[in-house]
Amino acid sequence: MNREEVFQAVGEINDRFIAEAVRYAPEDASCSSERIARMKTKRIISIALAAALILALGVTAYAIAGMLRSTARHNMPENGEFTSLSELKTVERTVGYPLTVPESFSNGFAFSRLRVDGTADYDENGEILREYYCVNVNYTDPNAAEILLDLSPVKEGSVIQGDDIRQIDGVDVSFQLDTYKYVPENYEKTEADIAAEEGGHFFITYGPEEIAESKVASVSFDLDGVRYTLIDLAANGESLDMLGRMAGELIAASHG
Repeated sequence: MNREEVFQAVGEINDRFIAEAVRYAPEDASCSSERIARMKTKRIISIALAAALILALGVTAYAIAGMLRSTARHNMPENGEFTSLSELKTVERTVGYPLTVPESFSNGFAFSRLRVDGTADYDENGEILREYYCVNVNYTDPNAAEILLDLSPVKEGSVIQGDDIRQIDGVDVSFQLDTYKYVPENYEKTEADIAAEEGGHFFITYGPEEIAESKVASVSFDLDGVRYTLIDLAANGESLDMLGRMAGELIAASHG
């Protein structure tokens, strides 16, 4: 599923469902992801996409305070898709920031495609505050789920945050593993749900007819004014370690 379809899916979800999922983090707003783990129904898929978009990548749907209200796809003249990295220098000139995008990683994940998308930050009145390009890269392995790499310019004053920050080759890297539980509208939270929410990294979204859960693993770090986020939307117990090693390879490549 591509980035445009993600935003379309988000647009089809009513405000209450999005509000249930959102964590306001304007300093970490980023580009959207392009894929979500398989769910049982189209309804669940749509809500899972919104949750992953809003929560895993920090994209804001509603602001609790301040000017920034949302970040969304925005038509810009140089949007485009590439299936080869031979045009990477051209892409860098288009987006206006340096890109470290390897052909492959040592674990076997190989470049599949790269998409450049215009993005805009909006205020509470829907007026554009800032326009910029995001770069979304897909890496595939025949024996595993897809890994996403999202790149965007670091917003002024933004720093890497989280409760699991590790240093890799002198760079702060945030590790995050979240669980999303999708439940019917009449679902009543259990004591276990409430305790999990209070502990963080557990989020409930109302809407689907059947209860389902998914995990999203991500690692984020800044290099040369660019925010890098590696994402596994079908995470398991090994995902964070795998993403950490991939982050290390990106950091080493950026250092030349």
